[in-house]
Parts: sequence; structure tokens; C-alpha cells
Amino acid sequence: MEINIMNLIQVELVLIIAVTYALGLFLKSAPGVWDWLIPFVLLAFAVVFSILYKAIMLAEGFTAETILGGFLYGILVAAIAVFGNQIIKQGSERKE
Repeated sequence: MEINIMNLIQVELVLIIAVTYALGLFLKSAPGVWDWLIPFVLLAFAVVFSILYKAIMLAEGFTAETILGGFLYGILVAAIAVFGNQIIKQGSERKE
């Protein structure tokens, strides 16, 4: 059984990964934002934005299925954005 992560995310929602990543970079450079708070803000943003995007832009309406799907997509999107950031950060700060 082959699992492809891109089959788990709708193509239209891939844009949210980039926006979430950019928001994380902005929050990191913003004064007064604690580092431990950034992943939680990104998670909340990704969940809310995924639900709204699925309900409004994809015309699925605010059904239980849309809300649950948006919630799960939001968690996955935030995880990919934070993980991508850490891969870039850890890869560029290699210690020998």
C-alpha cells in the first residue's frame, strides 16, 4: 500500500502551506512574539483558514464534514509548514 502525502491535501489548499509558512516567518521577526507561541498561532490560523476556504471558495458550505475536513487539513498544513521551517533551519545550521 503506497501512501502519497499529496493525496491527503487538496491541491487548492497547498497555497495555505505557503501562507502559513510566510506568517511564521513574519511572527518570528515581529518584536514581542514569544517563540513558543508561534506554532500555536500557526495552527489556529491554518485550521480557521482551511475551514473558511473549503466552505466558501470550494463552495462546500458549512457542514460537519467541511468543518471536520478543514480542521484536519489545518492540522496537516500547520505541521508541514512548521516541519518545513525546521528542516530549513536545522539544515542550514549544521554543526560539525
